[in-house]
Amino acid sequence: MWYVSTRGIAPRVNFEGALFSGYASDGGLFMPEELPQLDKETLSQWSTLSYPGLVKELCTLFVGPELIPRDDLDDLIDRAFSRFRHKEVVHLSRLRNGLNVLELWHGVTYAFKDLSLCCTAQFLQYFLGKREKHVTVVVGTSGDTGSAAIESVQGAKNMDIIVLLPKGRCTKIQELQMTTVLKENVHVFEVEGNSDELDEPIKAVFADVAFVKKHHLMSLNSINWSRVLVQMAHHFFAYFRCAPSLDSHPLPPVEVVVPTGAAGNLAAGCIAQKMGLPIRLVVAVNRNDIIHRTVRRGDFSLSEAVKPTLASAMDMQVPYNMERIFWLLSGSDSQATRVLMEQFERTQSLKLPKELHSKVSYYPYTTEKGKGAATQLTQGLEVCCGPRRGSVTDTPGTASGR
Repeated sequence: MWYVSTRGIAPRVNFEGALFSGYASDGGLFMPEELPQLDKETLSQWSTLSYPGLVKELCTLFVGPELIPRDDLDDLIDRAFSRFRHKEVVHLSRLRNGLNVLELWHGVTYAFKDLSLCCTAQFLQYFLGKREKHVTVVVGTSGDTGSAAIESVQGAKNMDIIVLLPKGRCTKIQELQMTTVLKENVHVFEVEGNSDELDEPIKAVFADVAFVKKHHLMSLNSINWSRVLVQMAHHFFAYFRCAPSLDSHPLPPVEVVVPTGAAGNLAAGCIAQKMGLPIRLVVAVNRNDIIHRTVRRGDFSLSEAVKPTLASAMDMQVPYNMERIFWLLSGSDSQATRVLMEQFERTQSLKLPKELHSKVSYYPYTTEKGKGAATQLTQGLEVCCGPRRGSVTDTPGTASGR
């Protein structure tokens, strides 16, 4: 499996190369060069798997046995989930009227990012041990990424982690989770500004290819492909637990509500759709609503300022994983994606082309033989953010997860 930059200039890399990268050298994000297509038989076979079992199958597709043999991969993933409090790792709670809640909070830091980061840390340790290398991880956080990243690598002899957190903008418990770790490889700095502003120098650092190579830098933010890969399992697990039957044709859709900040989990859902999983994605945002405006009006532009909310981990205006979604929906058009994102970086304002906006706001997922149903993100956002708020709880077969 090869990975290419969404902007099309950086050299392609294998999974190990994508894992140890932050941004690609051209400023883009790594994505699989080709997505495997899952037929009904494969989905049926996967439907009985546990959450760790689904992670193993997905990672087998996207990592490759030539890099991590299957027995080693299974051991790494079992080790990653060994400290989760729930025996299923991820649990689906069934509420009323077809509404279900996907419990993604059973990790050590109670954040859903424990799931992807504990696996990513195991992959890193595996390759670092074989290569006898040391890396420095650079992370910017609005709260949950920092604490989960620290937990996943603290005490590691071949990794140091530097975390930047915005002063006064994280929850108290997440701030304490980061600032009270006394391991020698953990370095936490409180900085002025919001989470978007602290991402700017991090991106500038990764743009200096020579500096990154000299100091062996990498990132564990969701710009890292491994994070998105593991998060795809959330959507498969939710679908298999909520779908009434896999015997019908076409397969029945399940609606998945995704609260999001940087859109990593949303990108994972879009990739799962492209692979053949019949889910409808509903995006839930707080007052920092750039994704809402993008879907409704094609307006991918910054507001005047980040607005503090109770959901501080979602308080950001630059959902960088939308670049992956734009690339997917433009048919892997790297040149078009590069032009759009470079304009956004110059002006902080972008009006999506009409064709791309139509795909973002009315995105078809693929079912067998090319027959499609539609994911109406616009309608979903009206449900979550507009006057019809709450009616999503009445939608049959709905799964909600961060």
